[in-house]
Amino acid sequence: MPLVKKHRMSERKLAANRLNGPHSRGAVTPEGKARAAAASLRHGYYSKSAEVALTALGEDPAEFKRRLESLIDFYAPANALEMGLVMQLARALWRMERFNRVAESLAVNHLEKMQEAKKQVAVLTRQPFFVKLEHLTELCDATCLDQGVIVGPTEMNLFEIACHDVPEKTAKEILRLLLRLRKPGTTADLGPEVELLVDDEEVPVAEGEEREAARRGLLGILSPEINSLKEHIMRLVEEPDQAQAQFDRDKMLADAQPKAALMNQGEESSLRQVLRITKLLMNIKRLARPQEKIENAECSQDVIENKGSQNGQNTACQDVHENK
Repeated sequence: MPLVKKHRMSERKLAANRLNGPHSRGAVTPEGKARAAAASLRHGYYSKSAEVALTALGEDPAEFKRRLESLIDFYAPANALEMGLVMQLARALWRMERFNRVAESLAVNHLEKMQEAKKQVAVLTRQPFFVKLEHLTELCDATCLDQGVIVGPTEMNLFEIACHDVPEKTAKEILRLLLRLRKPGTTADLGPEVELLVDDEEVPVAEGEEREAARRGLLGILSPEINSLKEHIMRLVEEPDQAQAQFDRDKMLADAQPKAALMNQGEESSLRQVLRITKLLMNIKRLARPQEKIENAECSQDVIENKGSQNGQNTACQDVHENK
């Protein structure tokens, strides 16, 4: 996959480009030329222009140069062969770090996606409880907060929405109390919810203090239901403990291992290359040392012989002088 993203062009734009293409002189600025050179770059491992490759990959050419100079100072290459090996060693070390960085980036990216998906699932899981809490709260506000409330079709509609998944016994008790707070008369205009009552039980309309008692009784049923829902939602919202969070992260990372395995193989391959090059360099250096000793020994012998010859000449000259 090219590192430079290609944008999809319309047919009109493509035709215009074809028409104007012969008149174009290409990139003019250094930046434009660098982008054009990196347009089809895939990995940059074997690019002739290391600086362009590293820049396209989001890496620092100056840092690579500093590390290369450090290796040159350490190994002190004496010839082109050793210099080439040091260059290969620098690139292998750089690639090894790149593979490690890419593997970590893959893991982090996968972890972020999985955590985001987990949050979305958690939101969907909590959604029904939020909806139920909202409906029960609306029913409570409409029937329990006003002491002079009179239950009509609107309140009965709220009851139908809020209590469709409430336990049947609780729903019947709420319905009885709501019917006690209705207008005097029949229940025919309140909707089909009245059919929940067993044996067509007739619920009398509360009068005087009985209405206040019915309202308090209704509040006594709805408030615990609302508080229980709030506590349940809070338990779902709360972050898991550290141990559970670490377990979830480990599981998510385990799911990402198949993709990271390729990067690990590349890192191990680079490490093996580093070891081979290092061993080869050390062997070359070790073989070069005896040769240096031989050359140094030959030079020393020549110096000694030259000194001996010079001493002999000096002695001969001394003898001639004495004879004179």
